[in-house]
Amino acid sequence: MSPSRNFAQPVDRRAWIQKLLAPLDEPTWERLAHELFAWQFARVPAYRRLCHAHEMTPQRLNSWHDIPAVPQQLFKREKLFSHGSVRPSAIYETSGTTTGQPGRQHLLQTDIYRALSVEGARRVGLFEGNPHLHFLTPSPRETPSSSLSAMFGFWQKAARQTGPCFWLRKDKFEFAQLRETLIAQIKVRRRIAVCGTAFSFVHLLDAWADLPSLRLPRGSWLLETGGFKGRSREISKSELYAQLSQLFSVPDNSIWNEYGMSELSSQAYARGTSGLHEVPPWVRILIINPATRREVRVGQRGLVRWIDLANVDSVMALQTLEVAERTSQGFRLIGRLPKTEPRGCSLNAEDLMTNSHSLSLTS
Repeated sequence: MSPSRNFAQPVDRRAWIQKLLAPLDEPTWERLAHELFAWQFARVPAYRRLCHAHEMTPQRLNSWHDIPAVPQQLFKREKLFSHGSVRPSAIYETSGTTTGQPGRQHLLQTDIYRALSVEGARRVGLFEGNPHLHFLTPSPRETPSSSLSAMFGFWQKAARQTGPCFWLRKDKFEFAQLRETLIAQIKVRRRIAVCGTAFSFVHLLDAWADLPSLRLPRGSWLLETGGFKGRSREISKSELYAQLSQLFSVPDNSIWNEYGMSELSSQAYARGTSGLHEVPPWVRILIINPATRREVRVGQRGLVRWIDLANVDSVMALQTLEVAERTSQGFRLIGRLPKTEPRGCSLNAEDLMTNSHSLSLTS
């Protein structure tokens, strides 16, 4: 095996990106997973303690399946950073916590997150036709701690898009200006994409409830992320998609769900109400039985475990509290484990709307 990379060095980080973007057969993926595990075991003290508790070291690791996964809650209590006392260039915080202590992801640089989040979206076809992009979130400049805003900013730059595209400014949605912009762009007949959290779309539906539907050009799409359970009111995924389909005159399979989190650098995508989530080649997903800590069989439900080779600056293996069904071609996301705290980007929008008093919401 070649000498271990130093992920603090720009040249090694660029080489890692190229490795992940190249074709990845199973032996190559396994080798890269072993290499990254050894790096993080040596440099993240809290993770090393967890690995010792699982009696796992780089020397004992036989398969990437056996890499110990960090419980998602640990990001709230420990600094999981593989570069010691070096100052990170970005710190992304989770949202939706009821404990007052958000989880934090520290990135030495945003280079890997930027490259892989753009490439993941490109590979599922989101950038085909060079669509006009619109985001129902604050800009990265306004919310530097939001990994979602950062990702949307990467998309904007990759698409070389200029002009207004972030429509949540100073805690207020600018839905009237967005509608005027969409009406003008529809006339050009270029594809349009509107992206936001589930609850930002709920607020948009409420704001435009008495207005006519729009007819987006052929090939346009919507993308929602975050949960469907909030503190003002609840809406099912099927109901939300049906209303969005009618409002924008797009078919169900032109509505995407992005499943990601601040603690990771990659995303999973599904399209349509019943679509399965799939991950890019540099990610593996295990659906775990929490009682046995083993992967469930196809057709069974368990908790989602991510193994993300793009997550070099913290830990690559993350155990979530999200419930999913394992399938032969991906996984079907069910929702969050009952009786756990609400989380997700959607609650950010909910907080902002409550604070701005621009809608009458009940708690």
